[in-house]
Amino acid sequence: MTLLEQPIRGLTKDLSKILAKLPEGTTPKNIHRLRTTIRRIESIVGYARPDLGRKLERSLESLEDLRKRAGKVRNVDVQKKLLEKIGNGSTAKDRKKLADVLDKKRGKHLQRLRPAVARCADQKFLARVEKVADRIALAPLESGQILAPLEEARLELSTMADHFSSHSIKPNRLHQARIQLKKLRYVAELAEESPESKAFVEEIKNVQDTVGEWHDWEELAGLAEKHFADRANCALLREIRALFAARQSAAISAITRLFASASAPPARKPPTAVQPIRMSSRRAG
Repeated sequence: MTLLEQPIRGLTKDLSKILAKLPEGTTPKNIHRLRTTIRRIESIVGYARPDLGRKLERSLESLEDLRKRAGKVRNVDVQKKLLEKIGNGSTAKDRKKLADVLDKKRGKHLQRLRPAVARCADQKFLARVEKVADRIALAPLESGQILAPLEEARLELSTMADHFSSHSIKPNRLHQARIQLKKLRYVAELAEESPESKAFVEEIKNVQDTVGEWHDWEELAGLAEKHFADRANCALLREIRALFAARQSAAISAITRLFASASAPPARKPPTAVQPIRMSSRRAG
């Protein structure tokens, strides 16, 4: 079994199971699983770069459309959870209004999601996804044309760090960085398990979660601004603005530290007491 065969087979199997559940079970958990499964498939495709024909490329485009539609439902689910975290009693009435707005939005997004689910749950479509998996399983990783997963992820992170170091990290760039971090993390997870790969993935995930939380609050803040901006003393809007500002500060700090670490040259190990002085001198030269 090749390096990518087991994960891509597992993902296509998961995709089929989730699509079978979704017509009746559009729970937040199932919607989230659908999004992450498709994103992981896309990440493996991007990493392996298999030779695909136009028909298989169109199947991936359909999966991308499905992921985006599911993402709109998922965003609503996350915003509802954030709203529930605000315990200020004086905001109860306005929280109820915003929750009702979110419920209506979820219903509309679900109506648009269901036809996409039906198209992708079709057996012919799933057979084409299996063909994509076949091509990935046979990707010539051993030829040296593709870096090992952890190397690929580190190179991508270094490239990102160099790119971002010359620009200020503004909100729109922060969101783009979050998406790129998610993709390279999924690639890194393809590596053989080791303390090194585990530490790398954990570091990326922590930063990704911090930036993701900022993005969720940004979405909720935008919705609150739309409905309550004309009320100067709206307690809910003030609280959401404050929470959003705090999350944005944390996100910028987290990603700045990550990029600084990725850009820095590897630290040299100091000589230990048992090492010969000659070896220490050679390393220092």
